Amino acid sequence: MGNNTSIEEILKYCGITDLHQFIIDYANKDREFRKALDARFNPVKVSAGDKKVYADAVRAGFNSNPLKTGNRYHQWEDYGFHAEYVAEDLQLLLDKATYFIQHKNVAEAILICQSLIETIPDEWDGGFDEDGDVQVIYDDAINKLQQMLDGNLLSSAQKEALFDWYSKEHKKSKHEYVGLNTDLKVLENYFTDTPEMLQMNLANMEERINNANADYERENAAMSKIQLLQKAGLEKETESAIDQYLRFAKVRSLRLENLIKEKQYADAIELIQGGIKIALKEKHPGTANSWKAELISIYKLQDNPDEILVMAEELFCDDTSGSRKYYEELKKYTPESEWPATLERLLSRMDSGFFGFNDLKADMLIEHKMWDRLFALCEKSGAEKLEKYEKYLKPLYAKEIFDAYQKYVEKQALVTDQNAYENVARVLKKMKEFEGGQVVVSKLLLKYREVYKRRKNMMKVLDGV
Repeated sequence: MGNNTSIEEILKYCGITDLHQFIIDYANKDREFRKALDARFNPVKVSAGDKKVYADAVRAGFNSNPLKTGNRYHQWEDYGFHAEYVAEDLQLLLDKATYFIQHKNVAEAILICQSLIETIPDEWDGGFDEDGDVQVIYDDAINKLQQMLDGNLLSSAQKEALFDWYSKEHKKSKHEYVGLNTDLKVLENYFTDTPEMLQMNLANMEERINNANADYERENAAMSKIQLLQKAGLEKETESAIDQYLRFAKVRSLRLENLIKEKQYADAIELIQGGIKIALKEKHPGTANSWKAELISIYKLQDNPDEILVMAEELFCDDTSGSRKYYEELKKYTPESEWPATLERLLSRMDSGFFGFNDLKADMLIEHKMWDRLFALCEKSGAEKLEKYEKYLKPLYAKEIFDAYQKYVEKQALVTDQNAYENVARVLKKMKEFEGGQVVVSKLLLKYREVYKRRKNMMKVLDGV
């Protein structure tokens, strides 16, 4: 070779595009070279046989895209990775897995996915991945395994090997919080093919239940166990597991769903009442309210308006986020003759301060033309609420609203803040719409332009009044 230049050196500095074209041209001319190339790189035949090749590529993705952060005084600095660029490099590996799947080389695709799932948690740091770019790659690697399992692309031996890998890997704490929208444990329900696999999977779940650090983890593990038994067609074992974990709301909901389907409403009500007791004992009022909402659904199926009203009023007071919905239920099912008393009872509960000021209370007062109570409510809450409901109140309380606006403007004018300036200008414009308002506003503007003339921003805003 001329000047003793090595192959390594030539390849190091040659253009990739030129090299590719040379290989294509040479392969088309030389049959033996074509055979050797096919044997080595054909996606159907290629097999690294070792995840290390891909694991090294994952690590290289992090190491090749460093990120250095620090404050402007260089008092501290931190070294990490540029998440967007790392994700771009790792996406190439995922694309390669897709390429192998398309050519039915599932074994190599599995190796790539496993390498991504195993290695990303070792290198990942949430502080450098605020948008979840790398987390998406981790999720996609799990999703790709799911796709292969869903498509029944794995042989029995491959599936057993994947289960052996999963049984060990999912227990490692490093996987916690890495997934953005998925979790490695989503794979567990796929492993029910053999009695041995099923039993080992159930044992894994039992271990998760027993070793969970929090109730929500136990609940999720219990649900996984029940779903696995259902998938395996083990009805008696499924019912037994539901009985065992009935204290969990999600599990109780499974039993409830079956009871409603069978129209066993009395049993369903009893089941829900048990759930309410547990939720209240464990101080989970949100869960208790969810159960009460389920009770309303059953009472509707039973055509039982009396019980609907009892529960709707209870939820109206307890579940303030859903009060509007329960207010509509109360209107729908309360007899017309009883509505005035019911309305007064609801408003009384709201007037106690438990609800505070909210749009629903105002809407109820407007609906029933209770202008005196609406004015009192708005006056107590401040000028901004009077502004919001001015169109309803102005015909009766024009002077009171005008006076409230003037007091509000005078207070806001004392504040050196852009928002306060905007408030002053906005309310002054409103005051001009009242009888005699033009004169008062003109006097206030003269006063402010003299007293606050050094506030350039305030003067600029007042020019628009």
